[in-house]
Amino acid sequence: MDCRHPLVPTVAGMLLVAGARVHAGEAGTPGPLQVTGGDFPALVMVVPGDHAGGSRDAMPGCDRIRARRLDELPPGWSSRVAQVELDCEEALADDAQQALTAVTARARLHADQVHLAGLPVLEVRLMDSSRWGDHQYVVDAPYEQAAAPLRRFLETACQARALAGETQVPCTMVDTGDGLYLATGDTSGQWIHADPDDAGQTLYVEAWAD
Repeated sequence: MDCRHPLVPTVAGMLLVAGARVHAGEAGTPGPLQVTGGDFPALVMVVPGDHAGGSRDAMPGCDRIRARRLDELPPGWSSRVAQVELDCEEALADDAQQALTAVTARARLHADQVHLAGLPVLEVRLMDSSRWGDHQYVVDAPYEQAAAPLRRFLETACQARALAGETQVPCTMVDTGDGLYLATGDTSGQWIHADPDDAGQTLYVEAWAD
């Protein structure tokens, strides 16, 4: 299933320098890191230099993108990540009008060190280009077990944003037949669905497409 439902597009390369939000005091607190969605850690960084063509919005080429070392990860993540892997490709976009840098970064986590909705997270997967992005937490539980607590967690968070006046979208997830989807804006949303490569895992996904 293609999970690249639209999220609010950001300036190309913004993910490369973004950091995760961590609850106050959590970075130095023993026990699992509690993530909430929308708080994916930056796994790659851009080597200093001018953007291609001089555009501030241009996605840098693969020669200027590298994986972060563990000590370069955002607060709370360094001790919980076992390894960061990076794959980068350069090609033309589908319409052959624009050079496209596609970055895939994965953080393999130490066991039971990161939780989402009380469930252990095995990996962080971030896939990005200037035209699409797909960000995932890989939950160590089958969909049948993980769907209900993840749904409650996301709907409750949405309701809290609605009470605070931060959103006006419905806070009920829709069962699409392939998983659960929650719109968070006109061009944004969140997915919960089974990992197509491992029936024992569930994916929490935030994705956007140009």
